Amino acid sequence: MYKIQKFLTDFFNSIFSLVKVFILSHFFTQIKNKRTNQEEIIILANGPCLTQDLINNHTYINSKTKLCVNFFALSEEYEKLKPEYYVLAAPEFWLPKTSEYFREKKETLINFLVNKTDWNMIILIPYQAKGSDFVNRVSSNNRIEFLYYNNTPIEGLKFVSHLLFRLNLGMPRPHNVLIPSIFLALNLGFKKIIIFGADHSWHEEIKIDETNTVTVNHEHFYDKSKVQMPMYKLEGEKYFIHDIFRKLHFAFKGYFVLRDYAKSLGAEVLNASSKSYIDAFKRIKI
Repeated sequence: MYKIQKFLTDFFNSIFSLVKVFILSHFFTQIKNKRTNQEEIIILANGPCLTQDLINNHTYINSKTKLCVNFFALSEEYEKLKPEYYVLAAPEFWLPKTSEYFREKKETLINFLVNKTDWNMIILIPYQAKGSDFVNRVSSNNRIEFLYYNNTPIEGLKFVSHLLFRLNLGMPRPHNVLIPSIFLALNLGFKKIIIFGADHSWHEEIKIDETNTVTVNHEHFYDKSKVQMPMYKLEGEKYFIHDIFRKLHFAFKGYFVLRDYAKSLGAEVLNASSKSYIDAFKRIKI
């Protein structure tokens, strides 16, 4: 009975995913034209443990092709490591209406990308960002190239999902920037993907005050102290605790989807983070 129920659920999820692809996705992406012959790439997530990971593995990381995410450019390591790829996923990067906190950080990021990037780098960002103020301003640096991807969430039957993945028409639910980062590295042709700095330990410091406001520690390796603050939806509404655990569920589940997809491509994703709650990928020490 369970197998029948699961098949029907996956079947209808596949149908729904196909509908979303036809409505939301761009059918001609440039990602396949940027495929590489390189075997290995390092993905640097921005978790607190990346500080120690960089200390322990700096020479190794510096010698490899690197992919960074979000506000990594605000760190001192950005100009030292000179990443070849940079992935952005959150709509706050291109939507004009966002929180004051994010708006200030975004302005700083734009300035750093424009003024500090003196090497060739590809920024991968969803199609929705095309023509945005963010893209237009960062494009003033001619060393930076933008490559657009479909962030349409795909679920359902594995063979249908993998076909849509290979065609770059969608990806596992991108609830965390590490998901599109791994996915894009796979579709760029890398066969060995090594992750550093992926603590994913937000649940350790979820707090609820007497007004039922839920706060989460948003600390990153480049922060000087903990950043305990509420999470907000795009509409400005606060997240409740069930919303947060739902997001965590989809993120951690997405890594298992990516593990299976990597295997279908003859690739492997390895987790070298000194601290990590991700249990989908083999843990290694360099």
